[in-house]
Amino acid sequence: QMFKGFEKLKDVQYVYTPYDSSLCGVKLEANNKNQYLLTGQILSDGKVLIHLCNYIEPWDDLTLSQKKSLNQRYQMGCGCKVS
Repeated sequence: QMFKGFEKLKDVQYVYTPYDSSLCGVKLEANNKNQYLLTGQILSDGKVLIHLCNYIEPWDDLTLSQKKSLNQRYQMGCGCKVS
């Protein structure tokens, strides 16, 4: 699910990153068991780009407070759409 960026992109099917870590590329476990909180950029062509300087965290490693904030608190007083 996407927490911010709906005004630029309605749905994310692919996330792009440089090829290897020397170019700041990110390696993620590509299976259905791992979920991540990703931050990145939406490029002018609609591609979502992530790299090592972005905040990237396995969802299960977030604290309960962080998860609750993403799902509820961060939208308070915010002009963005959080879902």
